[in-house]
Amino acid sequence: MLGLYDSHGVLRYAGRDRDDCLAYAELFDLEDAAFTLEPLAVRVTDPAASAGADALQPL
Repeated sequence: MLGLYDSHGVLRYAGRDRDDCLAYAELFDLEDAAFTLEPLAVRVTDPAASAGADALQPL
């Protein structure tokens, strides 16, 4: 998954891939310099981890 962040660092959209994010940018007429695309991490709880510790796992 990818996140589209505006120039203030606010997540504006989370999509499955680059094409999804670019379609969102086109829909709202965002200029290329007005956003960045960054991979998103998902918090996954590992039942085998001690004391229920959480681990960040990239998609």
